[in-house]
Amino acid sequence: MDLKFDFAELQGTKQQQYPNNEAHAEVMRMMNRGDKLSVKYGTTKSHHPYAKVESKTVAGFKYELNAERANNLIHYMMTGEVSEYAGDPMQSDTLEVDEDYQWEVMKQFVENGQTLQYVPRFIGSPNRISAYKAMFKGTIFFCIPCTTENLDYLREHQQNV
Repeated sequence: MDLKFDFAELQGTKQQQYPNNEAHAEVMRMMNRGDKLSVKYGTTKSHHPYAKVESKTVAGFKYELNAERANNLIHYMMTGEVSEYAGDPMQSDTLEVDEDYQWEVMKQFVENGQTLQYVPRFIGSPNRISAYKAMFKGTIFFCIPCTTENLDYLREHQQNV
């Protein structure tokens, strides 16, 4: 069998744009049903913030965010209220190259006096700080690098790490 691929044809293909409009529609369906969501934050390779969203009945998927969609998601998890979004779901924020969106979200919770529950490091990885925020309609999970700077920041803000 002589199997050969024509890589010349593949060289010119464009990277497909992520179907965030479909991800947005799925998140809205989940919220309108009253699903409890599990969320983890991250940054795409193209420097867009996202939430990996899943529920008991829907497998996890990426949902690229802008500030309004991020606030709507957290508002839903805290209150159970669904907020309408009038913008274009295909437009998301762009982060700086070295910006860690997950860490920025975690700091927002800490700075606003929200209680996070931390996983003891002897249970998890000693190189990571794992925490979560349980809310009325969901839970946000954090897993950040265990650096001296991160530990100092959390301890300065009276977090029991």
